[in-house]
Amino acid sequence: MASVATLSGAAKVALATTAALLGLSAVAQPQWPQWRGPSRDGSVAAPPRGEDWPSRPVLLWEREVGEGYSGPVVARDRVWVHAREGGQEVVSSLALDSGEELWSRRDPVPFEQDPSARRHGRGPYATPSLAGDRLFTLGITAALSAWDADTGALLWRTDYSAEFDPTYTYFGASASPLVWGGLCFVHFGGQKEEALGRPGEGAMVALSVAEGRERWRWTGDSAGLGASPIVQVIGGQPHLVFKARASIVGVDPRAGSQLWRIPFPVDMENTIVTPLFVGDVLVTSDYQKGMHAWRIQRKGHGWETQELWRHREVSLFTSSPVVAGGQVVGFSEFKRGQLFGLNPRDGRVLWRGDGRWGDHASLIAWGNQVLVFREDGSLVVGDISLGRFRRLRSYDLGGQLMWGHPAVVDDRIIIKDGKRLAVYRIGPSESTDR
Repeated sequence: MASVATLSGAAKVALATTAALLGLSAVAQPQWPQWRGPSRDGSVAAPPRGEDWPSRPVLLWEREVGEGYSGPVVARDRVWVHAREGGQEVVSSLALDSGEELWSRRDPVPFEQDPSARRHGRGPYATPSLAGDRLFTLGITAALSAWDADTGALLWRTDYSAEFDPTYTYFGASASPLVWGGLCFVHFGGQKEEALGRPGEGAMVALSVAEGRERWRWTGDSAGLGASPIVQVIGGQPHLVFKARASIVGVDPRAGSQLWRIPFPVDMENTIVTPLFVGDVLVTSDYQKGMHAWRIQRKGHGWETQELWRHREVSLFTSSPVVAGGQVVGFSEFKRGQLFGLNPRDGRVLWRGDGRWGDHASLIAWGNQVLVFREDGSLVVGDISLGRFRRLRSYDLGGQLMWGHPAVVDDRIIIKDGKRLAVYRIGPSESTDR
């Protein structure tokens, strides 16, 4: 990866803004500190690679760390992972260059999962968030823990199960915590499968990063489900954007006051897709919903939402979209798994890939290219143009169930699949093609 000095102006602004929000240093070392990367939008904050991709990646190391779909986070020379071994949840810190375990902490976390969700295992599903010297993990029963990232010391833990019963949906808690401006945001509450369609109890809660004390809560649409929150700055105003049981909501992250709200009920309450912004335009989808877009804009002293377009030509279920080559690129649940690109201004579908790619793929944008991590353990790298996805390389990264969101740092890809954590190098082609 290039130094900060060689990044484009836009990339420097994005990196500095993310660092300020997360409490990280904006200099030198690259980070993948949270769900979907530095800006929480599935993009790599580094100059594009062009077509210089090796014929094969180099496996630097791998080791078993436990089950679950929680993705790895990376900073400095370390990687952190949250997983399950038997009846325990395990939080570990490892050396990025060697895989050496630096510390590991275990907690018994019994969990009774609904039978329909058992093929996905007992989690954890939520990806940790790293802010400065603190690591925040959300277990499958929605217990939020703050750890000293360097030593593994437990700093504080909060559990709302006594107030919101049950504290998870029938899959288990899966929305990744978000750290911003000295606060950690988590949407607590849920309901089991037999209670779907009935109001549940819950709240979006802002907790102090320092000691875990509650600062505010929003209870306008009961329980949270699976989609992770984001913060988007529009017109100088930060908006905490998240999906509740039957709506998409924007609140002021500093005070919890509601700025706007969009009705958005989802069949079977399968609300999983992370909201995506292209400027002031919110683009999202969910199970059987098709694609939707709204412009979020000021109106007088408040805010309004203007629907721009919607259609059911493609739809998202378990995969969140990215922006690459000026397009929204997503992995549709239709056609048994199909990559597509659309114009965010009018929703027009510009191209579709082959169908039958599976139930899930994690997408990472790198300039005008997209890395497609398929659930079968393969990685497809492609270039985005107006009318197509042009495949550049395909790699086999192990063939295990790869639902955890990968991390990309420098020329390394860090993946979590099955029980395995693995680091691959994708250096310049001449360094690996010999």
